[in-house]
Amino acid sequence: MICVQSDKRRNLFLFIFLAFVFVSIFCWIWVQEFNSGPDEEMRYQIVEYIVKHWSLPDGRDFEIMNETWGISYGYYPILAYMIMAVPAKIVSLFTNSDFMAVLIAARIVNAVFGTLMAYFVFRTSELLFKSKAKYLFTALTVFLPMNIFIHSYVNNDSMALMATAWIIFVCASSIKNGWTKKLCVSYACATSICILSYYNAYGIILCSMIFFFVTVMAGYTGDKKARYFSERVVLIVIIVVALAAWWFIRNAILYDGDFLGMRTSSISAELYAADGFKPSQVVTLSDQGYNVFSLLGFDGWEQGDWAKMVAMSFIGVFGPMNIFMPGILYKIYIIVFFAGFVGCVLSLKKLFAFRVSVNGKKALNKTAVFNWCMLLHIIITFALLVYYNLYKDIQPQGRYLLPALVPFMYFVTIGIERIFDLIIRNEKVKTILYYVGTALLVVTSVYVYIAVLYPTGRF
Repeated sequence: MICVQSDKRRNLFLFIFLAFVFVSIFCWIWVQEFNSGPDEEMRYQIVEYIVKHWSLPDGRDFEIMNETWGISYGYYPILAYMIMAVPAKIVSLFTNSDFMAVLIAARIVNAVFGTLMAYFVFRTSELLFKSKAKYLFTALTVFLPMNIFIHSYVNNDSMALMATAWIIFVCASSIKNGWTKKLCVSYACATSICILSYYNAYGIILCSMIFFFVTVMAGYTGDKKARYFSERVVLIVIIVVALAAWWFIRNAILYDGDFLGMRTSSISAELYAADGFKPSQVVTLSDQGYNVFSLLGFDGWEQGDWAKMVAMSFIGVFGPMNIFMPGILYKIYIIVFFAGFVGCVLSLKKLFAFRVSVNGKKALNKTAVFNWCMLLHIIITFALLVYYNLYKDIQPQGRYLLPALVPFMYFVTIGIERIFDLIIRNEKVKTILYYVGTALLVVTSVYVYIAVLYPTGRF
């Protein structure tokens, strides 16, 4: 009876939490003018095209091509925009003249993705944390102002973050339950969605594959291992190919074998971009002699402005990168991140030791494998941002780091938990601090909406 009542309270809490997340994102959606998010106009052109023609566009179609850059988002996976086109089409049938109503219908899809992400983050927190630190981890991740913002305008980043959180939840579940076939189906579906979202989220696919391979191969021996492994690999591959391969086959057919669309997009930019914006005319940071040490400020380049802007826009810079929060909020978040880093340094052996003693015998520490893979995902995501800024886009944008948000906040929370364990002996005091920290993060998110975003909105 006690267990049933506990489950009911937990489910009620989860429902209220998810409803609050959805309402929060919707409030951000409602107040923002069109094109308030980075490149929303270019992204929304894909949605408009599908609503108008009820077919998928060719990336070279001038109807969706940006006159300045000479490219479109039609070359890259558009599953998110395909889903957005459904409610947008339905609303357009009733409100042809109300542009904002149709736009909000499209944006709401990302509110759903954001809510689903919150669900997977909460479920993951229950698996990874035994203490009330799970609430702190959930709030740090879900209510990070930039995370709320990313779910509030037309983009495919939102779906990528949801898929990433889903994959991480599956991996965390396998630590305790093993790779059941049901879990493999879930993993395959999440991976398929991730593949059809955003290329900069692909790091989690590689890292989860490593985790899958290591944890499966270490759990069995002989013929049983081969059968267990092959059955699951075949199941995952069949589902992923069935759900995701069609896009790349389509690209290969349309663009003479260019299944990713990148080469054709570059050719289009060179042909149709305005003067000064063609790839051959753009002077990148690498062309100017800068490197990764320059970006991080180690050689004094602009006093580390790149690193500062990336950090700030990871925490929360809104609009087309021109709406900032009060400076004190950035400083508080940085202090929290630094505290988490210190705590992780103090826990290195526990976090990353591959072997543990179980009944006097050494066994693989699956949690350590998970931790290594999460760390690798963070490194890959950061490396992609550095590469992109050096060789492609000069503007530093922390949103490109958001695919690593869940593992980053996981380590931050582990570090804070370690510090609390070292300096606070009373469990009730620690619990109160976790609750207070969680509440402050939620209040901060609400404050940012009321004091920062709303005054710059359309009302």
